[in-house]
Amino acid sequence: MLVTLLTSSGSSLQYGYNLWVASHPSTLISNFDNSSYGQRRKQISEEEEEYLDFLYTFTIAIYSLGGLIGSLLVSFMVDRYGRKGALVINNIMSIFSAAFMGCSAVIHAYEYTIFSRLVTGICSGLFSCIVPLYLGEISPKNLRGSIMTVPMIFVTVGIMVSQILSLKEILGTEKGWPLLLCFTGILAVFQVIILPSFPESPRFLLIQRNDEAKARQVLQRLRCKDDVESELEELHQENVSVRAEKEMNAVKLLCNQAMRWQIISVVILMSGQQLTGVNAVFYYSERIYATLRIKKQEARYITVLSSIFLTVSLMIVVYTVDSVGRRILLLTGFGICSILCILLTMTLELQDTMPWMNYITSVFFLLLIFGHVLGPGPIPNMIILELFLQPSRSVAFMLGGFVHWFMHFIMGMIFIQIETRIGSYTFLLFWPLCVFSFIYTFKVIPETNGKTFLEIKKYMSAMAKKVKVQVQVPMRRMSKD
Repeated sequence: MLVTLLTSSGSSLQYGYNLWVASHPSTLISNFDNSSYGQRRKQISEEEEEYLDFLYTFTIAIYSLGGLIGSLLVSFMVDRYGRKGALVINNIMSIFSAAFMGCSAVIHAYEYTIFSRLVTGICSGLFSCIVPLYLGEISPKNLRGSIMTVPMIFVTVGIMVSQILSLKEILGTEKGWPLLLCFTGILAVFQVIILPSFPESPRFLLIQRNDEAKARQVLQRLRCKDDVESELEELHQENVSVRAEKEMNAVKLLCNQAMRWQIISVVILMSGQQLTGVNAVFYYSERIYATLRIKKQEARYITVLSSIFLTVSLMIVVYTVDSVGRRILLLTGFGICSILCILLTMTLELQDTMPWMNYITSVFFLLLIFGHVLGPGPIPNMIILELFLQPSRSVAFMLGGFVHWFMHFIMGMIFIQIETRIGSYTFLLFWPLCVFSFIYTFKVIPETNGKTFLEIKKYMSAMAKKVKVQVQVPMRRMSKD
């Protein structure tokens, strides 16, 4: 189980690496766009300079658009080829995307670079959904939360590796950045070789492929014991419970009123994941370091230290998520982010009159990142996995991935424009969204820790009936009046 966990999480490392390297080193990518466009023009006008700024922004944002496309393919791939099969196929695609990026300097055309970033984004969109889905389905219920947090650690490690390799002393140069962009191809080749020997999801085998013998063998291999009858019986019970869902397609599932609250929960939690203010922190951090008279190269070393802090914070989640519970961590995380959005607005507004306030702002940045990592970052994928049963789970991850990447794309395109207009008050835009996510989690999201998928489904069904009765009673009174 441990080898399967660590190796399959390597796909999340690719995702994290590409997530950061999409905009780092930003100066080199911007210069590449300028030079490749300038070769076709003898002289660049002011209007064309504005177009080049847009071209760079689009080159960065196209990665998120690719992630959105990839998320829409998740349901088809994992149900057609299996969870493990989808991982293998996507790693093959990742090899090609890395090769495309490595050829950018040779072809020297910004259109080609944009296309390559789009393909890389598609692979990342698939990885961001397939890995937690696969690991969640092969893990025992008492360790499900911890196991599903490990891919987030690998995402952070991937970001950190990208930050280190992009330093000027290593690959952050004009000649080195194409190699920097194609580095993930090495890991993808390794995974294509080793992943086929890994077990398929036992839930997929029994419930969706009706192969009980293979499911039993896989469970025995994963649990390292012969007696897996109790877990197999749970799969049989779920198989009986989901017979009606097996005949439903994605559109019917999304329109199914019995799953209304689960679908709403996916949208709100994945939106809240992107709107905690953590994106604004990464934007403001470079500006704050500049005011502290820290050179740009030195600031990159501080960024690496921040990634180490994130990794340590996620390790805390690994050790607490199956004891403290998902709901407590979500509420704590959204609560911290809500408070920090207000405090950061105040400190950013006062930094011009009080220079020492920059140091406090830097501390608040780390605290907001900690709040994000504690709950809104890793927990939503766990909740999505646990709120849905087997046939509808892939559609749920497709929806969650779509919302995640859509919000990521929107933030990448409009955040800078918003910040230039309202400045330090930007964090106040995130405050009501954090508060709303906190209230919704408190009112609707159940504690799923240690429960079977059928137990969670019964709770959500009971809650839906309760809400329906509460709505119908006032309507009946109004009709009588």
